Amino acid sequence: MLIKYFAWIKNITSCDQENLDSKKLKTIDDLKIHLNTKYPDLKKHIDKDTLRFAINQEYLSENKKIYKNDEIAIFPPVSGG
Repeated sequence: MLIKYFAWIKNITSCDQENLDSKKLKTIDDLKIHLNTKYPDLKKHIDKDTLRFAINQEYLSENKKIYKNDEIAIFPPVSGG
């Protein structure tokens, strides 16, 4: 599955996107656990639920199943101005 990172998240991951093996990642919660391990600097943001997740360009409001052909985008909080 393709994971896309935006804004300052790219600085933490050192990439703007990556392909992950979906065999162990069945839900967004599984992905969060994986990212916490791979990118420890993201952990505090994931644990506080400050990041937004979208699957195939639709924002999530709950934990959802993910599939190998999904595109998952991860965004920091967006503020208006």
